[in-house]
Amino acid sequence: MPSVHIKSPRLSTDQKKRIGDRVISALHSAGFASGSVVVFFEREDADLLLDGGLLFEVDAKPMEAPPPEPPPPPPAVFLPPPPLEPAADFKQKPRRSKGELLDLKAQLVKTLQLQGALSSFQAQEELGLKTCDWAPATLRRFFSELEEEGVVIKQGQKRGTRYVWKGTTHQARTTPVAKLVKRVEEE
Repeated sequence: MPSVHIKSPRLSTDQKKRIGDRVISALHSAGFASGSVVVFFEREDADLLLDGGLLFEVDAKPMEAPPPEPPPPPPAVFLPPPPLEPAADFKQKPRRSKGELLDLKAQLVKTLQLQGALSSFQAQEELGLKTCDWAPATLRRFFSELEEEGVVIKQGQKRGTRYVWKGTTHQARTTPVAKLVKRVEEE
């Protein structure tokens, strides 16, 4: 009795009936009795080798759609740093880095140039350091360094001490700048 084993991925009942009828009729036309032919259908779980080469079966489960791509990130917007306010974590750190101290000193110089003169208390307010325990000593050191550099003058004593900026200030001019024009002489 001839038997035919068909290993295939998932087939419906109608597909198995059509394939089985064709196989049985082909064997019947070759001389085999149609009642003696048995056709087995098995599910194939391995790779198949065909005339065209190796065929890899994809999982029989229906394919799920790939997850949607995340939206692109918004374009970067570069905002200028806040004018004279150091970062909040800067204030809470037990020690500040050299770069952070240099930035703070540069902010102090800029404030001095704009205001013309400052006390230590005013500097703490302008720089947003009123709640920092380390600020008075650090600002006194900065003012001493600026005094040694010759850009500020110390006036007063104790709580009345003010530091006056000696260099040029960034104030608007009150008088217009004279414009020089060369007179062209005619010959």
